[in-house]
Amino acid sequence: MREAAATRSYPAALAVLNVAEGLYLDWAMRAPKPLPKNFVHAEWITLHDNPFFRDFVGFLRDELDRVGPRAADQARDFFRRAVTLELAFFEDAYAA
Repeated sequence: MREAAATRSYPAALAVLNVAEGLYLDWAMRAPKPLPKNFVHAEWITLHDNPFFRDFVGFLRDELDRVGPRAADQARDFFRRAVTLELAFFEDAYAA
């Protein structure tokens, strides 16, 4: 994300945000119901599974669809690298 921000490129920033925020939305929507009793865990799920956040992720997707083609190589590069890094993060977290 820092590298994408340093480019000052809207498509690059959108690419990494789509990966991160899309993953959180997908994860939160699949969280078991009822919510956990632990407030922190329940709040983290609620933060990422609500109408505003779903609309925000939809906005990010629409924006990447709109501006991404003008910088397709850059957007694709940042998107793929963000997916690789997120996967490595979760694989490491679950391995522990």
